[in-house]
Amino acid sequence: MIIGAYADPDGTTPLHWAVRSDDLKQVQALLKNGAHVNAANRYGITPLALAVENANPVIADLLLKAGADAKASLPGGQTILMTAARTGNAEIVKSLLARGADPNAAESQYGETALMWAAAENHSAAAAMLVEFGATVNTRSKALEYSKDRFGLEGVTTILPHGSWTALMYAARQGSTETAKTLVASHADLNITDPDGTTALVFAIINGHFDTAALLVESGADPNIADSAGMAALYAAVDMNTLGEVYGRPGRTFANKLSAVDLIKLLRTHGANPNAQLKSATLYRAHTPGEGTLADGSTPLMRAAKNGDAAAMRLLLANGADASIIQKNHTTALMLAAGYGRGQGVFAKDYATESEMAEGVRVLLEHGVDVNAVNDNGQTALHFAAQASDEIVRLLAAHGAKLEMKDKNGRTPVDFAMGVGLRGRAGGPVEVRQHTAVLLRQLAQQQ
Repeated sequence: MIIGAYADPDGTTPLHWAVRSDDLKQVQALLKNGAHVNAANRYGITPLALAVENANPVIADLLLKAGADAKASLPGGQTILMTAARTGNAEIVKSLLARGADPNAAESQYGETALMWAAAENHSAAAAMLVEFGATVNTRSKALEYSKDRFGLEGVTTILPHGSWTALMYAARQGSTETAKTLVASHADLNITDPDGTTALVFAIINGHFDTAALLVESGADPNIADSAGMAALYAAVDMNTLGEVYGRPGRTFANKLSAVDLIKLLRTHGANPNAQLKSATLYRAHTPGEGTLADGSTPLMRAAKNGDAAAMRLLLANGADASIIQKNHTTALMLAAGYGRGQGVFAKDYATESEMAEGVRVLLEHGVDVNAVNDNGQTALHFAAQASDEIVRLLAAHGAKLEMKDKNGRTPVDFAMGVGLRGRAGGPVEVRQHTAVLLRQLAQQQ
């Protein structure tokens, strides 16, 4: 037989090579002359697996009619059907299923199924075929447990996903809107959460897939399901509107018909709570650490204020956001807008300009916030403005900010301007703002 005479040392046969090359005539000739249709090389790969990898329905059908095993799998449990789902030819998927391929088989490492692979690659026709042949829509992948890692300067954490995902979660993460439609129509549970409490809706948002998120919301996904840090869809959408440059997150340009602001409006229309508060800093995902200044008690409005997102702030305030809510440590939205934490992030660059930050401050002042509110350290918005912006210092002073108020360490806004007792980015030297100190003294003399 040909395989005995001409197989490569690793077991790859001429039929493998012909299939891999999409050489139909050669495949036909080899089969006619007795080539072993189910020959597997040392990696467990059969000619049919290669035809499916190439998404070639003609050669795949020829091999199947010659007796190729539609139920074959690799040593790790990856089935030929999974490969077909990933490469996306619905005709091949149907042929395999019709010959007994198991639509619910899972590979061994992550417990992923063919439907999950079709969802991740946005192969909606293949996904529909799998469902038609009995694929369980709400099956989960394996729950994964990783050891804690010390990452960067932010502490010990696990930054990898914890698994236990449904096909809809894979579709949401990848922005596979068409396949998400198929899954929704197949009665996928829109509100299932992963071990961190994250829904498919939030996965879509934090990966910049606003159109997919809109589909889920309009299909009945609950926008108020929060993850273990307390973050729900509205906070995530506000976060994405002024996303800083951070490792492991998408850039600020997204391939969507909808903008983040459009999504914020849609979420509010569907009942998203504008005053939902975080329980802690947002979860570490990929290489993105949580934002320490936006911790327990933070609201979507605070997130918008932190980056001078006046458009989102106005939208939220016009739709029920409460500007008087404070964090557990009594940090206010005004403190964040005025510059609290600005220039301190290790993993994210500040996104808003000084004028954008000032506009955010104006928005809050227009809504009557307490300009002299203090946090647990006795600091006011003016303390933070002294390290950030002369324009904001003037704004706060014009609205009654106390210019010489001392914090619990006895430091005034002038001391903050001079960097007294402060640290710079990543523990480096702090900026000394002589001009701001001069401005504060001048303003104090005018009062």
